[in-house]
Amino acid sequence: MTLKTQQRFKSETGLAYFKTGVGSPIVLIHGVGLRAEAWLNQVPVLSEHHTVYAIDMPGHGESDLLADADAGLDEYVDLIATWIQAEIKEPVIMMGHSMGSMIALNFAARYSGICSGVAALNSVYRRSPQAKQAVQQRALDMIENPVLSNVTTPISRWFDDNAKGVEKQMASLCEQWLLAAPAKGYARAYQIFSQNDGPKDEALASLEMPAIFITGEGDANSSGDMSKRMAALCPDGHYVVIEHARHMVQMTHPDEINQLLVKFVKQCCIKIRNQL
Repeated sequence: MTLKTQQRFKSETGLAYFKTGVGSPIVLIHGVGLRAEAWLNQVPVLSEHHTVYAIDMPGHGESDLLADADAGLDEYVDLIATWIQAEIKEPVIMMGHSMGSMIALNFAARYSGICSGVAALNSVYRRSPQAKQAVQQRALDMIENPVLSNVTTPISRWFDDNAKGVEKQMASLCEQWLLAAPAKGYARAYQIFSQNDGPKDEALASLEMPAIFITGEGDANSSGDMSKRMAALCPDGHYVVIEHARHMVQMTHPDEINQLLVKFVKQCCIKIRNQL
């Protein structure tokens, strides 16, 4: 399956994004090795009543790689926050998937004044020692030996091995994006992803805005228990586990995800109105 690439805008800071719709802003951040089009099933629905900004993570798609080779998660977040302050100029509802959810949660905690709500899809929290060792080894392999087999191995973790129909099409799209991803940007982001183990408990406890944690029933590395534990720490948090789904829930189960996200956005908007 092929998908037409959306025309991008490019910020002065090197961040590429596309936007559509009219209304209060929603920002979407994809996971490692992918690109803004990973939200292809959410953008049409969310943009019916909102301006939706889908970004290419730094070093992905058409976004520039951060100049600092030692940049970590905070620097990725700071770049996106600077862009939001310059381009959008009002609080946003932040949604992220996988590493994008790490960025979204970090942003919500550190830039709470410009965040009205945060949705974290397939987010990690306190990996087991075995899972931590495995993800860090994958990151090391990617840096030391960036061959195609390393690049596309996530497909077997993200999708059902016997994927058919829509899921097979989505797996094909993700494989294309992984193969086309800039090698340095992909490897550097995966290294950061492997070194982070989810938000600090005090950061989650500080989130006064609505927060939702969504994952797939079959996602062993971003499990339902992880989502449940993070939601329990948030003052206004809840979680949902999607049955018969793995890591790419927004692509393989769009109807369920869209219903959840539309409801969540309405919840955020109601809270904003009540605070005025």
